[in-house]
Amino acid sequence: MASMHSSTGNKLENWIRSRHGDEKEVMNILQEYGVVSDNAEWAKDVGNDREAMWWVAKNFERIKKKGV
Repeated sequence: MASMHSSTGNKLENWIRSRHGDEKEVMNILQEYGVVSDNAEWAKDVGNDREAMWWVAKNFERIKKKGV
C-alpha cells in the first residue's frame, strides 16, 4: 500500500513537510543564518539539503523562541 505522505529526495523539503509546514519561514531562517544561499527560494532549490535539514532540526525551536 502506498504511503499517504509523499516524500521527495530532498531532506530539507521532507523535514519541512513532516514537522513544520511553513517553508518560507524555514527558508528565511536558513538564509538569515547563512546556512543556504539567498538565491534558494524554496527547499527544492537547496543543494546542501542534508546539511540544512540537520542544522534547522537542531536549531529551529531555539531560534523561534528568540525570534529571527
